[in-house]
Amino acid sequence: METLITLENVTKTYEDLCVLDHISLDLKRAESIAFTGHNGCGKSTLLKLIAGLIPLSGGKIVRHEKIRFGYVPEKFPGMNIRMKDYLGAIAGIEGVEASEADALVRNFFLEPMKNTKLHELSKGSLQKVGVIQALLGRHDVLLLDEPLSGQDTDSQNVFLEKIHELRDRGVTILMSCHERKLIEELSDREITIEQGKLLCRESDEAGS
Repeated sequence: METLITLENVTKTYEDLCVLDHISLDLKRAESIAFTGHNGCGKSTLLKLIAGLIPLSGGKIVRHEKIRFGYVPEKFPGMNIRMKDYLGAIAGIEGVEASEADALVRNFFLEPMKNTKLHELSKGSLQKVGVIQALLGRHDVLLLDEPLSGQDTDSQNVFLEKIHELRDRGVTILMSCHERKLIEELSDREITIEQGKLLCRESDEAGS
């Protein structure tokens, strides 16, 4: 598979704490990687570095072509705007029909809450909005930070279906997660972050 992004001796420190320690990794088109490890090990930090959201402390990240990123943070921010209006605006920015946003709202069982302001939604519903806004874009790489947090079983199954569709279209999926179901059904590789280093293993059940 074609390499999209190369990490070369990437290091990230916060004051005196080294979170990621000289890590190197190739990220390929249409592959799915699950980053695992205990809370605070650097999973979210790694996703943000890959997307260019925070600066490196050392090393470099080479993007081999112009890449469009989609990003779902672990805690999607609540805002003083109705869900319908927010997703309609995102659809406009991404150049897709508002009907696509409406369909995803129905897919994720949020239709009764479409006129609710984001800051009034539960954590699980807000996280679904975060997933929907990422699915609306036409991205090369999708970064997912604990995407199933607070989601019910039916919504989890919808999510898995949508991610499989993206993989079939050649989108690279990078996830920070701990749910075994997500790791086993979607990942080609599981990479555990431990003491700032990467421990890799192939997934035997990817795409099942």
